[in-house]
Amino acid sequence: MPESTARSTAEILDRLTRTERLGNLGWAEWDLTTDTVHWSDHLYEIFERDRAAGPATLARVRKYVLPDDVGRFDKAAQALIGDAQPIDVTCRIVVPSGVRHIRAIFEAERGRDGRVRVAYGIMQDVSVFEAAERDRARLADIEAESAELQASLQTEHRVVAALQQVILPVPEGTVRRPGLRAAVRYQPAEELARVGGDWFDLVHLPGDRTLLAVGDVAGHGMPAAATMARLRHALSALAVTTDDPARLLAYLNQMVCDDPTGPTATAAVARFDPETSSVTWAQAGHPPPVLLTRAGATPLDRPEGMLVGALRGSEYATAVTELAPGDTMLIFTDGLIERRTYDSDWLGPVLRAVAGAAELPLEALLARLQPASADDDTCVLALRAVVDG
Repeated sequence: MPESTARSTAEILDRLTRTERLGNLGWAEWDLTTDTVHWSDHLYEIFERDRAAGPATLARVRKYVLPDDVGRFDKAAQALIGDAQPIDVTCRIVVPSGVRHIRAIFEAERGRDGRVRVAYGIMQDVSVFEAAERDRARLADIEAESAELQASLQTEHRVVAALQQVILPVPEGTVRRPGLRAAVRYQPAEELARVGGDWFDLVHLPGDRTLLAVGDVAGHGMPAAATMARLRHALSALAVTTDDPARLLAYLNQMVCDDPTGPTATAAVARFDPETSSVTWAQAGHPPPVLLTRAGATPLDRPEGMLVGALRGSEYATAVTELAPGDTMLIFTDGLIERRTYDSDWLGPVLRAVAGAAELPLEALLARLQPASADDDTCVLALRAVVDG
């Protein structure tokens, strides 16, 4: 053989070998008249078969096939060998390293007697493609579930938002009470799944006094909104029997503890007395209020009080804060902050936001207080002592 021809043949064989490796496939030929079999090298790698054992006959290949796929293999073999029909079939084989998906594409040639003489074709390891197809199917299922969940969340969001508007009407502008001006800023979570249970209340009491409250129910969605409604309505009803903030929190705690499935909540309840220009207040696991005066902003020391619903029989203490004309007390939920530890670092953003803003109108003051995260509801109540003229 001329050197150039030998080199050309070697190059072709090298290209075929690389093509088989890149395509993870190999060719096979079964001569049924001589009962001989020929395999390309890469087919041994696909079947993890020892080359010393030689290529596998059709009967031997069948033994590699997973039992669940034998019926498919037999049907394809009958079409190829018995009827000389081309086949394109995928089945699973068991090799030492595990299970592989094999695609077989074969044709047959008949002899002069009409019987199949030779069957030849390729077998390709398509395991990676089968895995990708399963991943695509799983992804499609996940996307369908996600779309269904999103639709459900949108429905729940609309219901909760409507419920909040009914049970938590936000007053427009500044509320005027004897010796007091109050304003509320409520901002719901932006994320559909995280509509929460922040709430507030303002109740007129005998003697021109005013009861104010801010609360935050644990969790999100309908359960939180339902508990929010119960707490707010209960507080308004209980205010007829007592205006003591500590006793009101004790009643709310008992009510939540009576429902073992109900979520816990934080709350701060305050009573403003125009005769003394003082605020008597109690809290249940709630962030400390901030007192804003012309001298600056200062967090108030919290009286003792556990979360509402945490422990049956919890007792709550009160504190009294004197307000000079122009002083403002800010009561807010923890959606206003990044962290949930009530220390100086945590209060820093709030204190800096209101620094030098003591003489601003309440609505302008509240506009300075932005939620720390769009993932949580935020409610801020500002009450300012004034001299009525």
